[in-house]
Amino acid sequence: KEEKLYLVKAMLLIVGIYVFQDFIYDSLKLFAFFLPIIFILYLWFKSIQSGDHFRDLLKEQITLMPIPYAEGGKKLFIPKATILLVLTNILVFYFFMELSTLTDFEFMLANFSFLPDKITWWNILVSPITSMFIHSHWGHLWGNMAFLWAFGPAVEERLGVKKFILLYLVTGILGKLTAAYIHFNLLDKIYHGLGASGAIAGIMGVFMVRCYFKKLVIPIPLFGLISFKLRINSLLPLGFFFLRDFQGGVDRLAGINRGIGYWVHVGSMVAGMLIAARLKLHRAAAEESYTEAGIRAIDRPVYGESGEKQLFNAMAINPKNEAALLGLARIKASSRRPEGREYFQEAINLALGSDPKRAVEMYNEYLQAYNRMLEPGLQYRLARIFHSQGNFEGAARSLEMIVAEPTANDATREQAFSQLIAILAEKGLIESAQFRCRQFGEAFPHSTLLKRAQEISSKDSGRTVKM
Repeated sequence: KEEKLYLVKAMLLIVGIYVFQDFIYDSLKLFAFFLPIIFILYLWFKSIQSGDHFRDLLKEQITLMPIPYAEGGKKLFIPKATILLVLTNILVFYFFMELSTLTDFEFMLANFSFLPDKITWWNILVSPITSMFIHSHWGHLWGNMAFLWAFGPAVEERLGVKKFILLYLVTGILGKLTAAYIHFNLLDKIYHGLGASGAIAGIMGVFMVRCYFKKLVIPIPLFGLISFKLRINSLLPLGFFFLRDFQGGVDRLAGINRGIGYWVHVGSMVAGMLIAARLKLHRAAAEESYTEAGIRAIDRPVYGESGEKQLFNAMAINPKNEAALLGLARIKASSRRPEGREYFQEAINLALGSDPKRAVEMYNEYLQAYNRMLEPGLQYRLARIFHSQGNFEGAARSLEMIVAEPTANDATREQAFSQLIAILAEKGLIESAQFRCRQFGEAFPHSTLLKRAQEISSKDSGRTVKM
């Protein structure tokens, strides 16, 4: 219900902006004149309220990047596919279009735009793809690349390189087919188009489903190259562009031609939204949105029940949401509630399979909160991670916890005794190894691992242990 209400409010706001766009545009021109003064006063009052230094707030709120971008990506993430597509479009334009002769240029437009001027068996097959990488002039190229860079990385980060490129091409082709169909059936004309805007509109459509909760950072020029980072919900500009393109397409049917492929944009964006919905990307988006909102609420001094509620919403979509589990564990750990131990253990168990280093960090946080061992099987797995990382103390302590736990599974305790003795012997602590070996024999006199443990503890140190 919260998500539906959020989307309804966003759609109503988008329609309102579109209807009153002329008034808003005129108001913004007046606002822009006073923007530097308003910006400085805003940061000044904020620095007084928060106690942060004015200079630090200034650094946080300004940027030298001249194009919009989606906020909140991973710091170390490199959008390889987006970079590849941007470079490909630039290379095609400057090395094939700009350096070609007039005859070559006309040949490329006649055969590699969609639809080709003179259709043959080969150009009808390649033109749906090649037309996405041909641009008529540098403004056409760089305008498209700015939009691709604004929305591409966020989608690629969540879908991966292969799926991102596939959706880029598929939605671009569907948009061109939409335009060709409308032109042929409603305008009685053959459509001829080029440019990457259709494929980019398709990615924007995917973005509207998968990343609807993301903020879009729009640089607003202040002093030359320095811009103020205006943060707005990404649905607002995307919804506005969609309505503008749809209105442009309707105008095209009425005989008003602005030289822009509006129906390509509309067809591609709708295709992107439908494919994303078919892939159930909206569920992943809701899960991520709830998780981020819950974690942000936890970081506030007083989060009340809002953070916990959001994290439970995320868990309802995906019970194996590691970040949500960890967030709930921290909430419960603040009052030492037993549920926190369960959430910590689930999160650590998930992290052991994907990011052992992260699992160790969670375990250290868990120990500070509860100072108790994990479930014995999970503790044993963690001991193996400690040993593989060369952390002798962590591995030995984990194994000691297990052998001292009488309720632990016998097979797990046997393994723990055996590995603990081997580690102690490896580090030259022969007396400690022999002491543990005697305990092992008393607890499990018929264990098949006992003989090996006795042999290890009776020899000199230096043996390498494999866990």
